Amino acid sequence: MRSLLSLLLILTIICFGCKNENTINTTEKTEIVLLDSLSKEKADIDVLKLSTQTAKDLESFEDFQNLKNLILSLNKSNPFHIKKYADSADLLVQNFKENLSEDLKVNPISSRISVLATESGLLLQLTQKQNQDAQKLMDANIRLLTAYNSLIIQLNELSLAIPEDIEKELLRERDILRDSILNPEEKNIEIEE
Repeated sequence: MRSLLSLLLILTIICFGCKNENTINTTEKTEIVLLDSLSKEKADIDVLKLSTQTAKDLESFEDFQNLKNLILSLNKSNPFHIKKYADSADLLVQNFKENLSEDLKVNPISSRISVLATESGLLLQLTQKQNQDAQKLMDANIRLLTAYNSLIIQLNELSLAIPEDIEKELLRERDILRDSILNPEEKNIEIEE
């Protein structure tokens, strides 16, 4: 009888010990960091502007105009507002990528848009984490702005590129001039000064 009583006592102690251990594990708290909406912190990067010709070419492209406006506001935003608009930035980049006109579907532009889409996706992932670091959000925003600037540079270069037919005409004129210099007897072309 004593052994039965001692066995029952040991089992009771084990059961209560396990029960207390479970309650300790469930009372752990997760720390949630709140971002300050009044923070004066903002990105320290200049957003590039489109050249006059590129701005004229993209004036009617509404997806680009919306993206540009959001990027300009993200440049002046603190981490709280960056978190608030990260999903909009990702959506606008995706819309811009999907609705890109055929004349802009060239490798340099497509690769810059892919980088921009990647950076907007990474920023969105950071905003969905439970514990958010304001500095990491700012760094991700700066990378997004840098990717946008890279896209602007490519768009400006594309508008400044010489069209194929103009280039062919210039090459033909160069060949004619070269031939006339090499053969001075033939005066097919008069060069005006």
